[in-house]
Amino acid sequence: MILTFVHSLAFLSGLVFAKPLQQQQAVWRPSQDGQLRDLHIGDLNFLHTTDTHGWLGSHLTQANYDADWGDFVSFVDVFRNKMTQLARDVIVIDTGDKRDGNGLSDATWPPGLRSSKIFNMLDYDLLTLGNHELYTADSAILEYRGTSQSAKFKDKYVCSNVEFIEEDGKRVPFGNKFVTFETPIQKQRILAMSFLFSFQRANNRAIVTPPLEEIMEKRWFQNMVETNKEGDIDLIVVFGHLPATDPTEREMHKIHALLREHYPNTVIQYFGGHTHIRDFVQLDSKSTCLQSGRFAETVGFLSINTTNAMGEDNPSFTRRYIDFNKDSFEYHLSKLATDVDTSASTRKGETISRLVSDLRHELNLNQKLGYIPATYYVSTRPLESEENLYHLITHKILPNLIPSKNYEPIMSRFILINTGSVRYDLYKGPFTKDTEYIVMPFNNDWHFITVPLVVASKVESYLNRGPVIASLGIPSSLHQNQQFNRFQNCPFIEDPNLSEGYTTEDDFGCHGDDTPHNSQQEYGIPNVVQCKDMKKSKEEEDPLKMVHVIFYTFMELDILNAVNSIINNLDLRMENLTTNDCSHYGGESTKKLLRDYFAQF
Repeated sequence: MILTFVHSLAFLSGLVFAKPLQQQQAVWRPSQDGQLRDLHIGDLNFLHTTDTHGWLGSHLTQANYDADWGDFVSFVDVFRNKMTQLARDVIVIDTGDKRDGNGLSDATWPPGLRSSKIFNMLDYDLLTLGNHELYTADSAILEYRGTSQSAKFKDKYVCSNVEFIEEDGKRVPFGNKFVTFETPIQKQRILAMSFLFSFQRANNRAIVTPPLEEIMEKRWFQNMVETNKEGDIDLIVVFGHLPATDPTEREMHKIHALLREHYPNTVIQYFGGHTHIRDFVQLDSKSTCLQSGRFAETVGFLSINTTNAMGEDNPSFTRRYIDFNKDSFEYHLSKLATDVDTSASTRKGETISRLVSDLRHELNLNQKLGYIPATYYVSTRPLESEENLYHLITHKILPNLIPSKNYEPIMSRFILINTGSVRYDLYKGPFTKDTEYIVMPFNNDWHFITVPLVVASKVESYLNRGPVIASLGIPSSLHQNQQFNRFQNCPFIEDPNLSEGYTTEDDFGCHGDDTPHNSQQEYGIPNVVQCKDMKKSKEEEDPLKMVHVIFYTFMELDILNAVNSIINNLDLRMENLTTNDCSHYGGESTKKLLRDYFAQF
């Protein structure tokens, strides 16, 4: 179990400028109004989003995240204009995964067909893709032609280790391998590159090269280093869809080690994503990484002062996780005392909000399909709790799976799903068309194999000991790893005046969230969960009795690897299974079974 915490931190009235690292960690004064913590403005400032997954229309059941994309665009535009008046630079960045998770993106084909146009109305300075832009050829084509190669973003879209495959088979960079630019106010010379983690499930219109292999073996990286000497660059920005904290692969740390060989003294700022957490990591005295949550719940803010207040050469960094709501946006803008005319930005934002609302209506996302009598949680309740969504699915939903044909109904079965197919908590209230996309956006088909009970009974635990299978949660290695549990000193907040929400603990301590919340207990999510549907009592079970193992086609190779390893470990007299041994099971998708279940209420 992971506990996330928050600690009360003072904020000063008016504009607060960045403090050096030593002082920043030492400021522990009571908040003057008990509500929000200020941003610490630096010479260079960043706003960051990641893993938005189509959440452009706000969280209708959660007041903590009530801003929509139009509200956010207004915030960014006004913030940027105010900072210009204050002679401070702002760089706005996104690190991918813009679909699969909300009806606004997923009720069209391909996902993101309409929502991408709304997303792109925000004037990002740097942006890239995530793995969810690459699961299907249609998604990859939409992302490449509609965003990467668009007139607006062609010079700002960076993807250093992914290639797009044209219709004639030609391989071309999915985006720029790197870009260089100068900030308008401070004239900081920026070198930016971007990496997707070693994603192995890309469609046939894209190729992903592991980041370290890309920069060690491709000529472009050496050319970049040779033409951008350390003395020519003030700051390197590495932004991409890979975790800030990753004790298993450590891809970001490996990239950093290699960059330090060429740029030993340059400030390097990383922006991560993919694991859906708020996180901040200090890599060395001149380098940090910010990761800004998921699902338009978080706007990450980071500032850098190139020389700290004590006159030392090392820069000072500050970070803040802004709750994605109107009150937070208005508060932080109000603290920047300028006379910027906000009317144009507000009109633009209102137009975008109307587009979001109109699209929601057009896609019929408010259509009521049933009723949810209680709230079910993905990770803030233990798996064995009846309030846990996976418990609901394995005990109430999956037992209702009926195959398309009669496949020996008397045979016992193990039905497995990967936990990453479940995307979000299920809140009490109407079960709408949008709810279906929010909780389970993916369509799935079922396959099955027939194996001895002694093999089937070990598949779940085998897969949960192995590599992540598109899991939504923090990988189990993070829960067990000392590096991730690097703080145990922050108080667990239980205040009746606060709402439950993010209370983040990171390398800079306990005060990163702009809004104090009550702490949540976060429980580990395994790779897979299963429904065990036994036709006879345990006393009558024969370990060599044949049973069905039923699974998403998405998991087929993982299942086969697990089954064959178990067969070999048990020294059973069986041939290894192949895809030829996998048969179509049929039946409704899990999200349809979920809808049917709540239709009865």
